[in-house]
Amino acid sequence: MRTLLVPLTDHKGQDGVMTLAFAVSRLFSSHLTCLFIRPDPRAAIPFMGEGLTADTIQDLVDASDREGKARATRTLAMFEAVQTRGKIAMGDGLGGGSEPTVSWEETTGFIADRVGRAARLADLTLVPQPVEPNTKDAAEILNEVMFRSGRPLMLAPPAPSTTLTDTILVAWNGRAECARTVANALPFLRRAKRVLLLTIDDEHPDRPSLKGLQLYLARNGIKAEIVQRESGDDSVGVALVKAASDKGVNMLVMGAYSHSRWREMIIGGVTRHAIYNMPVPVFMSH
Repeated sequence: MRTLLVPLTDHKGQDGVMTLAFAVSRLFSSHLTCLFIRPDPRAAIPFMGEGLTADTIQDLVDASDREGKARATRTLAMFEAVQTRGKIAMGDGLGGGSEPTVSWEETTGFIADRVGRAARLADLTLVPQPVEPNTKDAAEILNEVMFRSGRPLMLAPPAPSTTLTDTILVAWNGRAECARTVANALPFLRRAKRVLLLTIDDEHPDRPSLKGLQLYLARNGIKAEIVQRESGDDSVGVALVKAASDKGVNMLVMGAYSHSRWREMIIGGVTRHAIYNMPVPVFMSH
């Protein structure tokens, strides 16, 4: 976890993800890049330009540009306050030292064009949970990192604990997404004081078992305990949130969207429920 990324589009509701990102940076002595994405005001011209004079269009572009710069200024002030509070030096992470560093970058364009691509060169991207009071762009940022980066992400609730490695819960279903996420999360699991491996309801007979996962982690020097739960009258997503709360975990590790994202949007699913309801940071990848 040498390179971390936090994509930003606004200062509102970003304290949680910034605080968590600084905590992860300290944990691994990582370099953290905070990337502010400012909308390109010229991109709206084809949609709003019909029937407007050239002067009117230019006024609208100028107003949009001023708002984008003002938003960047406010977000930079928030970043500087967190950076001062977190006591992490500005830098580029190239010194080879044992201390974390942080940098601020700005770019202009669409979230869909910038976020997923930037995250491809990060060991971990931290994004805010798409709930109030977090920015309205949080859901789009989450989706772009999850489906366009090929890299893991960490979902930060509005008020996350910065103690991540006391107890980590791994939600296991034996699918490829889950296996990839566990492998990506090994740096955290190696630092954990306690690792819990959870399956809800019956294990699938044709997928790697919880016992198999326990053995895999043991070979990586990680001692883990097995926890089995029944969902009962609850959905699996609700049972997962309850298990995380009952066990007092600091972080959840889970694969994202084993089923189609569109199916989960329509009828619900474990990933969707965790994204909107999990009270602790969630480490996931697709």
